[in-house]
Amino acid sequence: MQKLIYILLLTLTVSQLTGQTLSDLTYFYKNIDTTEVKKLNFEIESMSFFDNTEYMGDIVDGYTWTGAWVRPKLNYTFSDKLKVELGGHFLRYHARDEYTIVRPWFTAEFQMFEPLKVVFGNLDENNNHGLLKQLWEPERILTDAPREGIQFLYKSRFLEVENWMSWEQFILPGDPYQEHFTFGLTGRGQLYSNSGTTVKIPLQLLVYHQGGEIDSSPLGVVTHYNYGTGLETNFKVGDGFIKSVDFNAHWLGYQCPDGPAPYPYNNGHGYAVTLAGDTRWGKLSLDYWNGYQFIAPYGKRIYMSISDRDIALSEQDRSQLAMNYMLRQHILKDIEFAFIGEAYWDFLTERFSFGFGYYLVINSDFFLKKF
Repeated sequence: MQKLIYILLLTLTVSQLTGQTLSDLTYFYKNIDTTEVKKLNFEIESMSFFDNTEYMGDIVDGYTWTGAWVRPKLNYTFSDKLKVELGGHFLRYHARDEYTIVRPWFTAEFQMFEPLKVVFGNLDENNNHGLLKQLWEPERILTDAPREGIQFLYKSRFLEVENWMSWEQFILPGDPYQEHFTFGLTGRGQLYSNSGTTVKIPLQLLVYHQGGEIDSSPLGVVTHYNYGTGLETNFKVGDGFIKSVDFNAHWLGYQCPDGPAPYPYNNGHGYAVTLAGDTRWGKLSLDYWNGYQFIAPYGKRIYMSISDRDIALSEQDRSQLAMNYMLRQHILKDIEFAFIGEAYWDFLTERFSFGFGYYLVINSDFFLKKF
């Protein structure tokens, strides 16, 4: 514990910065730039990371991710409505001889009209689709292959909506395994806004389906539903030490109408209350979470009601208090360093858990040729 405090204090002395959460480092997907029409660019995206957790209790074990992924690609902007990217995604953990993930990359982005765009192929996963960490583990940027499918993104002054379908396992007739895909819908509607205050209502829906009609698998169809809403407020304070304050309240639900298998519950819910402040030295947040029989297949595991190591182990009603901190420093225009620290207190087990991580993010374009 003393070592963690020392590392945090040492990092705080580096500079004066602002920061959010790990999901805010996922800003690799760029909109069509009309100044880039008819230009061919080489783009390099990369994240190097050391992410360590010291989790206590039966729900999730502590673990460490250390490694890097790199995504070299070519992008060409055909017009102010169409952009195409072609390249690859490579993930390797330190001290492993092989690459854990090697995938081709292809994205076609079509701006149908000003508020709405469509993405084919590898999806725009900026800010984790706007999902809460209880529904979508932010660390998936360090561990998962890029998601593929189709996506619609709508953004206007008062409304933001994102809808996508991604396939984790595609099937052909007679395949001995099931089809796995995810349907997601997120949005935020603005209720009120002035120079110092913004109030929004969020909408979150995730559907994870395992099944299919053309495979030869003996397994039955299972569909998991997560959904949520709430109230999100932001108050701008000024340019002093504290820049802004957020106060958010969310209610989340879980349903599996096909039965409890493979999990012990087929329904549950939870609620989260968050108070956050954006300061010169980073962003600090205090979160309270209560979950009753809560399950989210893609969510952050420490918030679940079932054990990650054995789904037969469960804690039906869980309450936690979490403190999160993030510090970011821009080294160059397209390169930044980030530090994240987190601490959890579990009221049921009366155990303390913590984690911290260091990240180096690169997202640069290099002009090659204009046609």
